[in-house]
Amino acid sequence: METNSDKRMVFLAHWVESWNWLLWFFTFLHKRPEKRFWLVWLYPLCWAMSLVYLLGKKSFNIVDRFAFETLGGENIEGQTALLRDFGWHFFLPPWRDKIRKRILAAVLKLQDTTDVIGLGALIKDERITQGGKWIVDQLGDRLRTPIVHGDTLTAATVLRQALAILEKYSIKSPVFLTGSTSKIGRVVALGLAQRGIKVLMFTQDEGRFQKIADEAGEFASNLKRTEFLSEGRTCSFWVSGKAIPAGADLYRFVPEGAVVLNFAVPNPLSKKDFKARSDIKSIEGGLLAYDPGKTSLKFTMRLQPGITYACHAGTFVHAFKDWKHHEVGPVEMDKLVEVWQAATEIGFNLPAI
Repeated sequence: METNSDKRMVFLAHWVESWNWLLWFFTFLHKRPEKRFWLVWLYPLCWAMSLVYLLGKKSFNIVDRFAFETLGGENIEGQTALLRDFGWHFFLPPWRDKIRKRILAAVLKLQDTTDVIGLGALIKDERITQGGKWIVDQLGDRLRTPIVHGDTLTAATVLRQALAILEKYSIKSPVFLTGSTSKIGRVVALGLAQRGIKVLMFTQDEGRFQKIADEAGEFASNLKRTEFLSEGRTCSFWVSGKAIPAGADLYRFVPEGAVVLNFAVPNPLSKKDFKARSDIKSIEGGLLAYDPGKTSLKFTMRLQPGITYACHAGTFVHAFKDWKHHEVGPVEMDKLVEVWQAATEIGFNLPAI
């Protein structure tokens, strides 16, 4: 697909599991990641390559170049860049400085060929880059390109998914929310409270909860803090935004027949967990749908064509609107509608529930 537009974006992410290295050579794994078990004999090589990447000097690879046609017929030139780090690298404290240096080197190089750089997965983790703020602070005047964490669109997406679920399943009980004081969790809590929906916020941090309650103003009475998962037994809708607690430590408190919308990475409830609790309706949050026929995007990182992460779509929005500001701080509530409308103009929408 050719493009005649000067709107350009790069999404900077990283390899996740070691087997993902096979995506270089076996493109069918993007659509059918479960088929990777046919290639289990190559896993030792994948593990070896994850060590090579960890110890190497190169910062990143471009794994995809594509075009995306908007509903209005405009085109966005895109690139997917992957830091030469796997997910487990980020959990090695002695190596984090090296990862940060790679991120800075990648941003400085990539900004020569793009107008917006989006951050994916652990690259925007608070412990690594403070949601991108650290990158902006470190590079200062050397940074000529907006840095985007995409969390505004992710928050808008999760909130709209939650509202759609409440309506579809006619849920009247309070919503039980984990990860409730996170960047996304705060928006979901406030957005639901402003619509008169009771939210039970699971958090140990009373100070962070109180700050959100103060922000809620007249709607603060719709927010309640709890330190106990057991209080969620009366809630038929859970929104999961925290990777821990996980497994049985979490699902044993989820009532029978409940709906669980997850936006945590990784999901605290695995496929095995949902087999143990087949009564639970599981919905993956923070994802948006698009027409795969409108793009030459190939490297979907284990997502089916036609589905992408909302933070990824947020980078498209920034490029489409030609915004020059960085999106690296807390999500601004008054930006949710504007960002969502721009996403729908491009051609993104909620997946079917």
